[in-house]
Amino acid sequence: MSYSDIFQRRTGIRGTNRIERNIAKKTRSFERYFENSLNKELVTIDEVEQYAVLQDQNQNNNKDLSDDKYIITPLDSNMKTGSYVTWREKIWMVFTEENKTIPTHKQAKIKSSNHFIKWMNGKEIIGNGHGYPAFIQNQTLYTLGVSTSGNHSWIVNAKMMMYLQDNSETRTLKIGQRIFIGGEVYQIMFRDYVSRSGLINFLLEQDFVNEERDDVANEVADYYTAVEDDSNQEIEGTSKEVIINGLSKAKIGALVKYEAKVFSDGTEIQEDVTDWVIADVDRVATIVEQTPQYITIRIENNFQRVGSTISIIGKTADGTIGSKSVNIISPY
Repeated sequence: MSYSDIFQRRTGIRGTNRIERNIAKKTRSFERYFENSLNKELVTIDEVEQYAVLQDQNQNNNKDLSDDKYIITPLDSNMKTGSYVTWREKIWMVFTEENKTIPTHKQAKIKSSNHFIKWMNGKEIIGNGHGYPAFIQNQTLYTLGVSTSGNHSWIVNAKMMMYLQDNSETRTLKIGQRIFIGGEVYQIMFRDYVSRSGLINFLLEQDFVNEERDDVANEVADYYTAVEDDSNQEIEGTSKEVIINGLSKAKIGALVKYEAKVFSDGTEIQEDVTDWVIADVDRVATIVEQTPQYITIRIENNFQRVGSTISIIGKTADGTIGSKSVNIISPY
C-alpha cells in the first residue's frame, strides 16, 4: 500500500472535510460515553436483547414526580416510538423519540406500563391470551358527569386515557367496544392513530359491569357474547360530526380557546357539546373555562413540555365526538 493510499484511508476514517471530521469526533465521543456509562444495563426492546443507558428525569421539572425515564441506545438499535422495553422486571413503553440534529445515537422517553388489557378478537383473547401492556391515566380531573340507566341506577361518568402499541392486533379495538380496567368496565369513545405515531391513544368512558356478558374473574369484557354482538359495532359512519376550531400549535404559557361546531350532512346545526375532555398524558394543560360552545385552556409555562401533544375532545348528548390534536411549542 502506497503512502498516498494510507493517507487517503486515514482521511476517509477521520472525514474528508471539517463537518465530517466533527461528526466522526462526536460519534466517537458518544461511543466512549456509552461504553463507560454507569447507567448502561441489559434490556430487551421488542424481544431483542441489547444494552441501553437509562436516565432519571430531573424531578425539579417534573411536577407529577412520575417514574418516566430517558433511554439512550446506539443508532443500530431497533427502538422506536411504541416499542416495549423490558427492564428490571417491568415493561416500559417508548412514548417520544427525539429527532437528533446530529444523528450519533437514539434517545427517547419511556413510561412504565401499568396495566394489561385483554379483549376478544373473534373467539380468542388477544395477545395469545395474555393481552397487551398499556399505559393508562385517569382523566376524571378534567371532566365529571353522571350517566343514568333506567330510573334507579347511575355511575360517575369517569374517563380513562389509554395508550397501546400500534399494531395489527391493537387496531382491532373498536369505538364502542368495552374493556376492563382495574375491575371496572370502560367503553371506547375515541381513538387516535396520528398524534403519536407508533402508539394508539384511546379515550374511554365508564360503563356498567354485566356478569352475563363479561368474564369478571379474568377481566375480559364481552367474553360470553357472540362475535357479531351489536354492542361491539363501531359508532362511526354517521352523518353528524363535531368540528373543533382553534390553534393546532399552542405555545407554553398561552391561554388558548377552542370552539365546537356541530354539522349534520354538511350543514351547521345548533347543538351543544355536553362533555369536554383533554387527553393529556403529560398534564400540560388545565381548563380555565368551559361552556357548551367552547373551552379555554392554559398551557403550562414549562420548556420541558415543548414537543408534547394533547387532544381536545368534545362530545354531544347523543354521543357524537369531535377532536383536535394540539402540539405544544416554544414561545420563541
